Amino acid sequence: MAEEAHSSRTKAVPCARCGALNGAGFDRCVRCGQALSTVARSVDRLGARLDPEALLASKLVIGLTVLVFAAQVYVALRGGSEEGLAALLRPAPIDTLRFGALHVLLVFAEPWRLVSAIFVHFGALHLLGNMFVLTWLGRIAEPAVGPARLLLTYVVTGVFGFVASMAYTMFFDPSGGGLTAGASGAVFGLMGLVLGMLYRQRNPQWKRFALQAVLLNVVFGFAVNQANVGVAINNIAHLGGLVAGILFGLVFARPVRVSSRNGKSDIGMNVAAGLGLLTCVASLVLAQLSPTWREIDSGRERSSRRGVETGQVDFQTKR
Repeated sequence: MAEEAHSSRTKAVPCARCGALNGAGFDRCVRCGQALSTVARSVDRLGARLDPEALLASKLVIGLTVLVFAAQVYVALRGGSEEGLAALLRPAPIDTLRFGALHVLLVFAEPWRLVSAIFVHFGALHLLGNMFVLTWLGRIAEPAVGPARLLLTYVVTGVFGFVASMAYTMFFDPSGGGLTAGASGAVFGLMGLVLGMLYRQRNPQWKRFALQAVLLNVVFGFAVNQANVGVAINNIAHLGGLVAGILFGLVFARPVRVSSRNGKSDIGMNVAAGLGLLTCVASLVLAQLSPTWREIDSGRERSSRRGVETGQVDFQTKR
């Protein structure tokens, strides 16, 4: 009996937080819930809530988008297809296609372009405009919902905006549309996120935000298209992202749920956001591996040597 009691004591594991003794097979402390096993510690790391005030998700999205644009410019300059200023302000369609721009003819063959197109831009002004608004919205939305929810909203609303755009082109645009890309659908998604949250929380500021931030931007997009100034705005993608964002805002209006015991947010949302980020990176890699842009580029080079302009890559662009 004495030996059995001694064996039980040696198997007990003291908790580093509160000092309570726990059985050797326990995953968590019976008193304070502190993780004791490797599995429990891994679960806690997955569920840890990142500091929303650090704007990690906003910085991550901006950094990835700027990196993609820098790669676009580098490839254009290295290949000699564009001069420096042209590569910055009006990149060749083939270069945007290479990095993941979307066309209705490719949406079924290469559906991952619905994701990669979020990070591709038709020039520095296009990029700077979207990133400026993203920075403003990120400062409002990320502290309210947390980085995981913001990242997930950004990716899903961006995809939904392009899905709406492709559906509209297939059924209502006999011209077949053109190349489309840009973060604006996802940015409108964040606008919708903020608007949905304000409305759900019965914050009277929702009306002012709807007028100033949403309505004026939508009106501006349609006005630019009507003015025919040489720049086409993908208003359907904007509206699609906005509607999806409002739905996210209605769902995420309540504060992020945090356990009172260990200060952890739900694991599922963090895992979903991580998978969303991996999907973004994978889509950009697939764009580089796609044979589509290689075949078009090869045809363009052959036509150039013959002195014939085929117009194969002279697509209208919508941003």
